[in-house]
Amino acid sequence: MGHIKRILQNRKGDTFIFIIILVFFILTLSAILIEYFRMESLYQQVEYVIQRAVNTSVEYGMRDEYRRDGCALLDTEAAEERLYEYLHESMELDTGFNKYAGNEWVYNLKIQSINATESPPRLTLDGVIRTRSIFNFLTGEVRLPFYISSVNNRIEEGGF
Repeated sequence: MGHIKRILQNRKGDTFIFIIILVFFILTLSAILIEYFRMESLYQQVEYVIQRAVNTSVEYGMRDEYRRDGCALLDTEAAEERLYEYLHESMELDTGFNKYAGNEWVYNLKIQSINATESPPRLTLDGVIRTRSIFNFLTGEVRLPFYISSVNNRIEEGGF
């Protein structure tokens, strides 16, 4: 602490350089934190909408004609079709799964695998959200992986 006090009382101009270094450090740290929370917010928003898409697809693809017999079956083709419709209509993704805000590119959704099973009714989506950072000259493209699954369980009376 005494060293900092001596620097601030110095009349040679070292104080100005010290303050410039301190301000640069604080601004850099602030920019890093702002970008981190921007990325976290984007990831949470996209993940939430994808979870809704998967849940909606499973609900849409359920075969109701088998429910009265106590069977829970999923029409996998209808569920996958509904998933793609939701991604294009509700998330407003183009054919390459790119999201734009006006004319500015925001992110790209890269689906690595879709696994739909008829029984138990389950739809699993695995992929990556690709976006840019303000620090892309350092990091390049930012990849945020996701793994989302939805299951429609049938619950009988008595818990079985």
